[in-house]
Amino acid sequence: MVKTVTLTIKRMGNDGEGIAFYQNKPVYIYYAFLNEEVKVEIRRNKRGVYEGVLKEVITPSEHRIPVSWPYYELSGSVNLMHLNYLEALNYKRFIIKRLLERRIKDKVDLRRTVPSEKTSHYRNKTELPLIYFEGKNYPAHYQRGSNQIFKVEELIVEEESIIKAVKEVTALMDKYQINAYNFKTKRGAIASLSLRTNQKEELQITFLTKVKIDLKELVNELVGNNKKIISVYQNYVPNFKTNRDLYSGKLELIKGEKYLPIVLSGYQFYLTPFSFFQLNTLQANKIYQTIVKEGNFKKDDVVLEAYSGVGAIASFVSPYVKKVVAVEEVKAAVNDMNYSLKKNKLNNVKTITGDFKKLIKYLKTSFDKVIFDPPREGLTKVVLDYLLKTLPKEIIYLSCNPLSLIDDLKLLQEKYQIRSMTPYDFFPLTSQVESITFLKLK
Repeated sequence: MVKTVTLTIKRMGNDGEGIAFYQNKPVYIYYAFLNEEVKVEIRRNKRGVYEGVLKEVITPSEHRIPVSWPYYELSGSVNLMHLNYLEALNYKRFIIKRLLERRIKDKVDLRRTVPSEKTSHYRNKTELPLIYFEGKNYPAHYQRGSNQIFKVEELIVEEESIIKAVKEVTALMDKYQINAYNFKTKRGAIASLSLRTNQKEELQITFLTKVKIDLKELVNELVGNNKKIISVYQNYVPNFKTNRDLYSGKLELIKGEKYLPIVLSGYQFYLTPFSFFQLNTLQANKIYQTIVKEGNFKKDDVVLEAYSGVGAIASFVSPYVKKVVAVEEVKAAVNDMNYSLKKNKLNNVKTITGDFKKLIKYLKTSFDKVIFDPPREGLTKVVLDYLLKTLPKEIIYLSCNPLSLIDDLKLLQEKYQIRSMTPYDFFPLTSQVESITFLKLK
């Protein structure tokens, strides 16, 4: 069924979508906002749920602003460009507030969303698929809700140094006739680019290749033209289908330095391609400073940091406590963490490599405070059981998913009081909500 109707947005969903009602059933409409009257094309998705394709905004919200990016509503990368920034911040706080009111019985000090200093061109790292189209190579985006890609000639969230380097890379690919890999025709070589930059606009670039190919001539000219590119890797992944396959390839440094350094508040972090680091550098520094300021750390505290990446939080916390145990699953990230800790002369951080959920039963240390920055799935039952059994005095929980966060807090509130919760806008122009929650034992 496809039908064009006029509807009014009655409420907002958790992913930035407006929700209207048709025949008493919800219709989910991306790029529409509260109280707007919109003309939409209704269809049922694979789950039988109504979705509305926005055709016209008849009565726009007072918060709606013009969008100039030509790929909006096609790309799945951003979905709040049509809102003014203040209202986007309010929306992100509202998502958490609504979930708290529905599921958490205790009153919570929910603070205002901390704005990003940059509202576009803020990402210090990007993973871009590539596409060969009409004789030229381009960066690409995925269509929203699809695995189909399309060419993009204007990037909106990546830092400017990354955008410049992408243009240089694709131009040299054209020159050397080394093309983007096409998964249908099985032609071409380079499936995607990973680019990361620091405050000095220095760059680390990784070519993900689906077939074996010599990139040295291209890379030599690239680095010769752009002195800011200090580190170039090739990751050969013959079985590549999704980003989950990245770690199964052969990663090789083909030019320049092993590490890209990033400095925050005097701490130096040395990164190789597989190391996780927060994608909005300025916001990361703010939230780490908040952890130090509000974490109530004492000199005799033994602290656990799980899902630690390269140990940024562990580094910030270590001068204020007796010991930090940092657990990270990706071996390359642990290697980078050890190197960074050595360079920063931090001697009271012990690193452990492994999946935290599987390592829990082997942890013999009693922790005064624990710090988590888990993936979107949240802490999971095994971690929650561990916390409710060992009862550390305080928990600091960084979250990238309000739904899993509230699920976890619902169980933790049996033993813990939520001291405060603060949303952070790490990803302007998107509906993604980061937050930090401080809990203390009742």
